[in-house]
Amino acid sequence: MQTDWVLIGRLARELEERLRGSRVDDAGLLADGRVGIALRSRGARSLLAIDLFASAPLVTLEDGELGIGAEPGFVRTLARSLRSMIVENASARRNDRLLRLTFTARSRFGVGEHLELFLELVPRFGNIVLVKDSTIVAAYKEFAPSENSRRAVQVGSPYLLPPLPEHPRTLAVQPDGPALEYFARLRAEQTAQTGSRRAAQRREGMLKRLAQRQVKLEGELASLASKREEAQRREILRSQGDEIYATLHTLDANEREAAKERAAKLFVDYKKLAKSVPHIDERERDVRAGLEAVETLRWEAERASDDDLDGVETAVADLGPRRGKPSAIRPPKRKRALLEFRTLQGSRIVVGRSPVENAELTFRLARPGDLWFHAQRVPGAHVILARDDRTPAGDDEIVLAASLAAFHSRAKTAASVPVDYTLRKHVRKQRAAPPGLVWYTHAKTIVVEPWREARAERATIRS
Repeated sequence: MQTDWVLIGRLARELEERLRGSRVDDAGLLADGRVGIALRSRGARSLLAIDLFASAPLVTLEDGELGIGAEPGFVRTLARSLRSMIVENASARRNDRLLRLTFTARSRFGVGEHLELFLELVPRFGNIVLVKDSTIVAAYKEFAPSENSRRAVQVGSPYLLPPLPEHPRTLAVQPDGPALEYFARLRAEQTAQTGSRRAAQRREGMLKRLAQRQVKLEGELASLASKREEAQRREILRSQGDEIYATLHTLDANEREAAKERAAKLFVDYKKLAKSVPHIDERERDVRAGLEAVETLRWEAERASDDDLDGVETAVADLGPRRGKPSAIRPPKRKRALLEFRTLQGSRIVVGRSPVENAELTFRLARPGDLWFHAQRVPGAHVILARDDRTPAGDDEIVLAASLAAFHSRAKTAASVPVDYTLRKHVRKQRAAPPGLVWYTHAKTIVVEPWREARAERATIRS
């Protein structure tokens, strides 16, 4: 069984073979926060990437570019010190996860200069230390003797090698092939795991925001119900006012003026409540539309793949009260191939995979005469059925497009699903709503079984 230091030793030999004689172009931070050293050898460029904060600190050799944002002082010092120097060698310390890279340069007067870069690849305690003549020039993490009685790392102090581990770790998985390839695979696995965790956090954040919005809208709906109940009392106020006027002749002169004032106030309140009813009706419609939007976006957040989260976040960000015009639909950062199917009859069926993509398909891709499909009264994808020759689609193709709309909806597990379809020209955006939320008219309804991949041949579908 191999130990960690055996693998690090292999890595050092491979780095020396690959990098010896390379010139340092620059050093800086990568977009993901790793430290990078850009190298050039015979016109070819490579990037030495150092990830101190992975679960297992890694060193990889890859393609890429340095970042252009603000960098910590250590990285600036590293770049200033190493720029134009030559990689002389790479070595590893036995029984330890410690790599040493040596850089050399000669001045125009022939005076040689050597710098050493120590990569301490220890889980949870990783560090990068730049050393000249055994003195620390810069360190990614500095700590004084008061913080660590066994060993301090401070600029200007002598560099002391970290203590050797009492029991070198044994690798659970024995890597095959070059160490650089193993580290690259490990890096890819960690990146995938980190991406999944981040996606889960983003999804959870969206669902939390939608839940908060739902609570707020439901509270407003309850308040509107109270106002409506109060408005329904207006007829009582009018009756009370009429009754006062009907009995004025029974009162003496002094009481009559006070009664008139009471009646006038009752009629003012009556008119105010009567005027409030249309506003209550309109606001209730808006609140109920908002709750439907929340429900739709909740489904979108749950069903979206990691690649589609940007589109869902765009829609969630647009949910809620806004001043002025609704924000413009932001297209996805990275264009992907559409989820598209071709039938044997020559029609094209396209399915939206996020709110933004739904809006793109419906209002930018589809032509006015194309057919538009959506599962009835449940959150679902927009589906477009189009023919290049603009002739009417056949009944089989309509059933197929409807079954795809049913499958890409919350009702996908149902035995049968009603699906509405209409011409694209009869679909319009909801006012001040997130992308993908629409109204439609002139719809027909067809009840279909949700599409299944196992039915692809029977459906004569070609993707």
